[in-house]
Amino acid sequence: MKTLLVYTGLTLLNFIVCFFIFNYSFNQQATPFLVEEQRVESGLLMLQTTLPAYLVWSVIISLMFYWIARKLKSNR
Repeated sequence: MKTLLVYTGLTLLNFIVCFFIFNYSFNQQATPFLVEEQRVESGLLMLQTTLPAYLVWSVIISLMFYWIARKLKSNR
C-alpha cells in the first residue's frame, strides 16, 4: 500500500510540474499576441489535449520508475 501511495504521489507531482511548465511557457510566449477569443479557444484546447497527454505521460513515468525499482530490488 505504501508503494502505491509513493507512485501515485510521483504521478501527481510529475503531472503538476509538466502542466505548470507548459502553462508558464505558453503564457510567456503566446498569450501577449492573442486576442481574447483566441485565448479562450486556446485554453479549451489545452484542457482537451494537454491535460490528458500529461496525465498519460505521468503514469508512464511512474510505471517506468516502478519497473526499474523492481529490477534493482531483484538484482540485490
